[in-house]
Amino acid sequence: MLCLVAGASFFGCTRRATLAECSALLDRYVELLVRERDPKANESEIGRQQSATREKAVHDPSFASCPKEVSAQAARCAMGAPNVDEFEKCLE
Repeated sequence: MLCLVAGASFFGCTRRATLAECSALLDRYVELLVRERDPKANESEIGRQQSATREKAVHDPSFASCPKEVSAQAARCAMGAPNVDEFEKCLE
């Protein structure tokens, strides 16, 4: 309740992205990258790239820190981004 009254960011009450949201961000980023490289890429190719990237992310400390460092608001912004540049701007 204090967060709502006083302002969420002032007291550090900003909700962070969940691990599931971070995984969705990873998939979205890969999709945008693949489509940027090949606008005609099919869902199968995108899925293969997403799977390979997920496997690598398991061992990546920066991915593990996503729930601590990415706000839910930034995650929503990135998920709605139409391209890689806008996606990255959301997470700055």
